[in-house]
Amino acid sequence: MRNPKLAPLILFVLLVTLVACAPAVSSPSLISTETAPASPSSTEIPLTPTPTTSPRSKVIIISEGNPWEDRVITWIRERTTSQGWEIEVQSNAQINAGDSSTALVVLLSSTFDVNALVAQHPDLPFIFIANAPLPESPNLTQVLLRDDHLYFLAGYLAVLIAPDFRAGALLPGDADTTAQAFRNGAFYLCGRCVPAYGPIVTFPVSASLTPNATADTLQTTLADLNKNRLETLFVPADLLIPDYLPVLESTGWRLLGTALPQKPPSNWAVTVTFDLEQGLETAWQAALIEKQATTITVPITLKDINAQWLTPGRQRLAEQVIKDLQAGWVYPLTPP
Repeated sequence: MRNPKLAPLILFVLLVTLVACAPAVSSPSLISTETAPASPSSTEIPLTPTPTTSPRSKVIIISEGNPWEDRVITWIRERTTSQGWEIEVQSNAQINAGDSSTALVVLLSSTFDVNALVAQHPDLPFIFIANAPLPESPNLTQVLLRDDHLYFLAGYLAVLIAPDFRAGALLPGDADTTAQAFRNGAFYLCGRCVPAYGPIVTFPVSASLTPNATADTLQTTLADLNKNRLETLFVPADLLIPDYLPVLESTGWRLLGTALPQKPPSNWAVTVTFDLEQGLETAWQAALIEKQATTITVPITLKDINAQWLTPGRQRLAEQVIKDLQAGWVYPLTPP
């Protein structure tokens, strides 16, 4: 017997089954028939090259046989080796204003109007090396080699290493200022430098000699000096010529000077000279790096020291005098 209530239920299940199994109706896709506009072609725009200037890489040295020329050239060459700079040495004061490769001009001569030359090239740094200063200029760095400092220390050292203060000097004939500085340096150490033993004279003593004098003239001059029984003699660089060296060595005196000869005598005690390389480095920094003009006093240095005569203790005394000279505490031309 059939159950009449099951018929509607069976019919509902069949309908649901038919709907689930029916295939899905896909919606039509929209396809554009319009052609996309072509992208504009990329056109290269020519670039105008930016004008450039060649780097400054040349140093001009103007010199007329200055005695410091070789040391200056050597130092600048070593300073610029890695950069490959060019060094041009000339005796005239002509500078090509159109040459943009010049980085620095070093002046070792003052026979022309230095300030006028510096003023003609306001964008070019100059380093001026001399014994006396010039009027200041914003592009002029000055390196001063104070001869009065050098001779003051030479006089101090001459009596410092001489037994019984018995020191002397050979000086050029026109060396009045430097001779005074030499004597003041000696007096700075010992006041009245009077020996304990005869002959009793006030040291230091000195004699004038010209570089063109003969060796016989030198021999006569040294004999006159030795009447005072010398132990030490100072000889500046311009009198340390080869013909004089055998005569100077034969004296047996302790010799000191401002330059060491190529063949130094066996009785050489010490070289008193300028520390030019230190002064050049300071000037280089000021002129090219800091671009600030200044005036530099080159310090003095001691080289070729015979420690038997200039002992470490005496050397410390001399180095203190160097510091005082550099600091301006000692006036070389004022008697102590």
